[in-house]
Amino acid sequence: MFITQLKRYSSVVWQLVLTDLMIFRPAVFGSMIDTAISTLLLVGTMTYVMPLLGMTQDYGPFAAWGSIPSACIFELYGLIMVLVSDVRTDKSIFSRFTLPIPTHLVFVAKALAYACKITANALVAALIGAGTLAIGGRLDLAYFSLWKLLIAIVCITLFIGFFVLFLTSFVKDIYRLSSVWTRILYPLWYLGGAQFSWQITAAFSPILGYICLINPIMYLTEGIHAAALDQTKYLNFWVCMAMIVVLTFLFGAIGIHFLKRQLQWV
Repeated sequence: MFITQLKRYSSVVWQLVLTDLMIFRPAVFGSMIDTAISTLLLVGTMTYVMPLLGMTQDYGPFAAWGSIPSACIFELYGLIMVLVSDVRTDKSIFSRFTLPIPTHLVFVAKALAYACKITANALVAALIGAGTLAIGGRLDLAYFSLWKLLIAIVCITLFIGFFVLFLTSFVKDIYRLSSVWTRILYPLWYLGGAQFSWQITAAFSPILGYICLINPIMYLTEGIHAAALDQTKYLNFWVCMAMIVVLTFLFGAIGIHFLKRQLQWV
């Protein structure tokens, strides 16, 4: 009985994911082009231009691999806007609550669809970043682990998908969406290992370093760097992956709980 019910739920969730991906399909290619352009400019500048101004040459590879979680994070704004519209404006999500699955699985399907969508951005960022490094002979694979990189990308995209639910639950209307980026996402991203590693932060201020450990974005960036660069300079890869998994469940559960309460579908 349980197995049969699980198969039925899984089938419905998968169909919901495919439906959302069909809706996203026209925008995916454009989003991939945007990611390619921004990654090429960022990595190219940090690798070949900034060293002429005195920046260390190690910063190019740091920026290249760090562009992967950044590309995913930059998709958050648009995804939150889509979900806010579904939940608070046209309320199209209500039609899905009539399906023969628990309400929380409707939101899980949304999160999985978002994760699938931004996986394309993550892969484009990885390819463009590595390619830009390779052109100038700056691609060092001494510490690179492909399977760790793929694990990190899967964990990161799933985290972002469920993080959308969490952030949307605090957005009252679409006009307040800009505050989410300015007050929450940008500070988290900027102080989350995108510009400098956790070790650098802790060396500058141990107190700030410990504070940054409560920043979920730190584990995304440190994990991806630990998979591609010298592990000794970053937080442990497996610790980062474990934290991402825990935070994915935590933020997903909180987001779904508050969204259900707001929609009066408890």
